[in-house]
Amino acid sequence: MIKQIAVFFLLLINFNLFSQTDEEQIYKFTQVMDAVSESYADSVNQEELTEDAIKALLKDLDPHSLYFSKDEIEELNRGLRGSFTGVGISYDIIQDTVLILNIVKNGPSDKAGIKPGDRIIIVDNDTIAGTGISDEKLRNLLTGKKDTKVNIIIKRRCFDNLLNFSVTRGKIPVKSITAAYNINQNTTYIKLNRFSATTINEFKKFTDSLMTKKDSKLILDLRYNSGGYLYTSTKLLEYFFGKNKLVLYTEGVHQKRKNYYTHKNGKFRNNDLVILINESSASAAEIVSGAVQDLDRGIIIGRRSYGKGLVQKPIYLIDGSMIRLTVAKYYTPSGRNIQKPYNKGIDDYKEDLVHRYEHGEFTNKDSIKLNDSLKFKTLMNNRLVYGGGGIMPDIFIPADTVHYPFYYREELNNSKINEFIHLYSEKNRNRILKNYKNFENFKKQFKITDNILSDMVNYIYEDNIKKNDYLNEFKNNEHIKIQIKALIANDLWGNAEYYKIINGFDETVIKALEVLNNKNEYAEILRASKS
Repeated sequence: MIKQIAVFFLLLINFNLFSQTDEEQIYKFTQVMDAVSESYADSVNQEELTEDAIKALLKDLDPHSLYFSKDEIEELNRGLRGSFTGVGISYDIIQDTVLILNIVKNGPSDKAGIKPGDRIIIVDNDTIAGTGISDEKLRNLLTGKKDTKVNIIIKRRCFDNLLNFSVTRGKIPVKSITAAYNINQNTTYIKLNRFSATTINEFKKFTDSLMTKKDSKLILDLRYNSGGYLYTSTKLLEYFFGKNKLVLYTEGVHQKRKNYYTHKNGKFRNNDLVILINESSASAAEIVSGAVQDLDRGIIIGRRSYGKGLVQKPIYLIDGSMIRLTVAKYYTPSGRNIQKPYNKGIDDYKEDLVHRYEHGEFTNKDSIKLNDSLKFKTLMNNRLVYGGGGIMPDIFIPADTVHYPFYYREELNNSKINEFIHLYSEKNRNRILKNYKNFENFKKQFKITDNILSDMVNYIYEDNIKKNDYLNEFKNNEHIKIQIKALIANDLWGNAEYYKIINGFDETVIKALEVLNNKNEYAEILRASKS
């Protein structure tokens, strides 16, 4: 293990982080590790000491230089690769019971005959139900090498006996686009959750089928998109610009400036574009929104983005573990680096979104603190923009704290509302699918009744006074009813149907449609600054 950390430092030396004069300090550190290993009074876990030392070193660099053990790498890369090997189900663990929510169409479980609403009792002779199983352990039981078999015993509603299924593990796609549909005759809505290896193919597939008119407009929803591959973000930008446009550049002390240009005339370079962002839009999502804003190509709507402008390079270590080391900063076309400050330490950095909330930034644009020393101008129309702390939208939309009261949002975050929805959907799945021929019928006709609200309140709360007060408020709150209906649709049909319902009441989406449907307003927002 001592050799491990020596190799780690040698890797950093090869990466030119240390000068020749620093080798004495590196030797000094290995002396300490050797002394602990050979002479310390008690036994020590050398692997833990090594990992702790690596983590401490990286922590002093910046918030995004991180260490990952070999076991953590697989989970880290799962969403970015665009697939993993498993049985093809989504599930929730509710009261020590594993409830299957959805099945991947034509996936291993679907082919074996497992259905949404089934409850997993046993996996390969390991009893799951009532054991307090963790999500990690269950995932390890269900995933494995391609074409290997796993035996799953489930309990199905209306069946007296348990059902036994032999499932052959297979490749399961992880979609980066969770919703794509035409929100009206001329406007396509796309919800992009991450920038993965499959994003461009997914984007092409959906836009080829949806954006068929010459004047088609696009709402690209990057809210809660934490980023992904830098390369994927620049490839996506190629759809929106002409050839040879600079959309990004990166530069570091040990890395020369690298420019990223578009290589072709983008298919949608002349189509009106709105991008939605919020405080959880980060990294690659900020590259896309920053380039679109800097080049006056489209309109950014929402709230200030996260503020991650650092580029990490993966460096694999001798035991299969890995560090993601910050090697450069990225800059939008106007020269903005949107990385927020981290000079007050990692803990303060991690609390940044909490600080923003406490300062009122989520609900009041005037509460946003902008650095006047980091003013920039957009490259086409000379509009004022800022660096050093995320992308500021062209149109600010406050977080909805009025229609969704605190106590409701709290239970939504604690998963109690989702638990109730999953149980309701499982119990009523067959009845709903029988009464409503398709999703469109459900969307138009299904109502959230007082009985549903009463059952939900009873499931969530124990205090009878709260039950009565909250039930009365829920009955008079159409936004809550719409969200509950959307969550049920998500369980029964999927993510796209959730957004088809919820977007009709989403203030950010409503504003995007308003701007796209008003050519004068769209042009005015992008108009050249008079200052």
